[in-house]
Amino acid sequence: MLTKHYWLDAPHGRVAIGPWAVLIGRSPDCNIVLEQPEISRHHLLVRLGREGAELLPLGRDPVRLNGVGCTELTRLNAGDQIDVGTWSFRVGEAEVGYASRWSETAWCLERQTGLLHLVTGPTFRVGGGPGDDLIVEGWDPQVFSLNLRSGMPVLTALLPGVRCGHDLEAGERVTLANDELITYRSESFCVRAKQAHTQAATYTQARPKHAVVALLEFQPRGGLLTVEIGGRLHATSLSDRRCDLVACLLQPPPPFNPGDFIPEEILCRHVWPGEKNGRTELNSLLYRLRQNLVDEGIDPAPLFERRIGGLRFLLAPHARVIVR
Repeated sequence: MLTKHYWLDAPHGRVAIGPWAVLIGRSPDCNIVLEQPEISRHHLLVRLGREGAELLPLGRDPVRLNGVGCTELTRLNAGDQIDVGTWSFRVGEAEVGYASRWSETAWCLERQTGLLHLVTGPTFRVGGGPGDDLIVEGWDPQVFSLNLRSGMPVLTALLPGVRCGHDLEAGERVTLANDELITYRSESFCVRAKQAHTQAATYTQARPKHAVVALLEFQPRGGLLTVEIGGRLHATSLSDRRCDLVACLLQPPPPFNPGDFIPEEILCRHVWPGEKNGRTELNSLLYRLRQNLVDEGIDPAPLFERRIGGLRFLLAPHARVIVR
């Protein structure tokens, strides 16, 4: 079976665009952190859509795509160049043959910086040479390779000095499991198994039912809520109170996290500070919020869950939540 794989060629290596989105910006929670003052905390998102890789600008300033400013969701093609500040990324695309039983798991190498590199096959070489699949600056060519023919990654040390549990001799092979560590010189890679969940050509499982991206942008009166559910982006404007309610759900006070049930009293204090409002007013506000979404053609059922005593914003595992 042939499947398509996508990646970004970055200045310091290759970054896979897999079942997870690649978030680029100045914030330390990004997949690629660019420490330049003109770059927004969350500047852009590169993800897999129905037709392949897509670019979603998130920052104040437009992203330059092939030298032209880009301010909206745009389909990416192989060879496209994305410019962010003084950094440039080139989009790559290739068809790779895999047996269907492997399609549910994507194997990756995670660098110490947090960048994920999708292991494509059947043989994936890591080293410092121009012919290596993952190029590490300062390394010799073809330091080690990974083979996926058995369904599990098999590490082969091509040079002395590779360590995985113990020092490997050149030519020695080790079958890897999730979270194992591969070290060479001062660089380490952690082996990660990622469950595929997109419906694009690359992976076969169903898309998440809840939001994988939730972006709330404050405006002079209210805010703009953008969510991605089932591979589609939805956006709607929210008035002051409705925006405050969503903001408290997506960015709740400690010890709560986005996606947790937030108690009614905390929500009411945030939405109506200094006022004595309670469950009745909260239910009325939630009704108007849901009606607001329905009027925009957005089904509110996958977004909110109401229980006695609390409310939560429904998020897919590992969802990106951005409030600014």
